[in-house]
Amino acid sequence: MSDYKRFVSYIYGYEQGEKRESAGFVKVNARGNECKFWVHVNEDRIAAEESCRVYVFMRRKERLQGQYLGELEKRNGAWEWSGVTETDSLMGGSFGLAESGGVYLEGDNRVFAAAWDDLPVPADRFDPEERFARQAVEKPAGESEVRAAELALEEERQEAEEAGVGSSVQEETAAEEQTAPVPADPRKEHWTYLTKRFPVTRYVEGNGAEVYSIRLNNRDLSRIPRDKWELGNNSFLLHGYYQYGHLLLLRRQTEEDICYYIGVPGVYNEREQEIASMFGFDEFKVVKGPNTRQKGFGYWCRTLR
Repeated sequence: MSDYKRFVSYIYGYEQGEKRESAGFVKVNARGNECKFWVHVNEDRIAAEESCRVYVFMRRKERLQGQYLGELEKRNGAWEWSGVTETDSLMGGSFGLAESGGVYLEGDNRVFAAAWDDLPVPADRFDPEERFARQAVEKPAGESEVRAAELALEEERQEAEEAGVGSSVQEETAAEEQTAPVPADPRKEHWTYLTKRFPVTRYVEGNGAEVYSIRLNNRDLSRIPRDKWELGNNSFLLHGYYQYGHLLLLRRQTEEDICYYIGVPGVYNEREQEIASMFGFDEFKVVKGPNTRQKGFGYWCRTLR
């Protein structure tokens, strides 16, 4: 495809597979291997308590194959989602913008779709990624994916999600070491490497366990030895990273054990929990920091072994 491509397509509601009223629009701006999406749905088209997932789809015979993008959020008097991904591999999926045919929005009670062309959209024959997640082959991340995620960092997202886990306080690297005897720590060398380069946040859980976290922004990930920390080879992790622009590395210490976790930002709901568990993220930690503005925001956590 050409180095620069920009277009707008209108979103319509669908009922029983039939196209209905206009509901909003989607803007796509692709330059080189950077592709920006902006999905906008009118406020009155979706109920306040309803959730709505956004996919980009590819036509496969008479069906639509969906690649998950994100979930609509209420802002600026409308429902919106925006993000940046690679043009040739949308959200690390199996197809790029050139192969895509439009976007598909799946609400609790409504379906919406927009097509890049004038061809009919078989909205009742849609296959979302959840049906294939258990068989999916996860794609390792390279430097190009890190670059795409760097471009995804938006100032308003940084401000909205600039929070630690729990009632945390900033501490110096030296505070991470404890005088009391602790169990063997096979990752201590790698953790020490990180604490010398990034700020460490500490909080204490109700059971007395001490948790230290390091927030990795888009510009930080390329400095991390990913072969040591299992970063970039999990499509659920990549999705959260693209959408929110950061990850968390966590170290949880008790008298009996020391564990390390990777935390992927997201919002808790039952459908997201099902997807997260498919990719090994079984625990959700809710953020309690004062700067958190998004209800239910937290981190899907997976143990690092």
